[in-house]
Amino acid sequence: MTDYIYPLATVVLDFFCVLFCIRLTASKRGPVWLIPMMLSLALLVGSAVCLLATASNIAGETLSRVASYMSIFLFAVSVIWLITIIAFAQRTKPNRIIAEDRKALNEAEFIKKRTAPKYRINADRRPTVSHAVKKTLSLEAAEKARFLNRDLYSHGPVSTIRVRRISEPEAPFED
Repeated sequence: MTDYIYPLATVVLDFFCVLFCIRLTASKRGPVWLIPMMLSLALLVGSAVCLLATASNIAGETLSRVASYMSIFLFAVSVIWLITIIAFAQRTKPNRIIAEDRKALNEAEFIKKRTAPKYRINADRRPTVSHAVKKTLSLEAAEKARFLNRDLYSHGPVSTIRVRRISEPEAPFED
């Protein structure tokens, strides 16, 4: 009766390994679990053969003794294999806290974009003081434009200019 403990426990452990791998094959990372499922099936077949060799008296005393040692070895391998599968499953499982934080951040950014006021910013295309003034044909026209509050810039008033003659020295313009 004690000869059947290790082979039967090995078959049960390998069967649970196969079922666990089948369950994980249906997850998001399913193709990763095909190779461990094949290895678990190979261990299950090996442990089933050891159980059959132990159960049948046809094989003889020598073969049943070898099968009992083989069943102890397969039991140790099956326990290590089950621990490896469980550890690998825990390692590949996504972290829930990080996933929930990422989801909340995406939701907050979406709400911020939807509720933020939209401003229309037009670029100021008017020339500034550093740009050149339109050339006029006469000084009188420029002086008239100054007294009529018209700007010599083409896009509206930007700065106040003083008209001076080119031949005059650099003296300030007097009103």
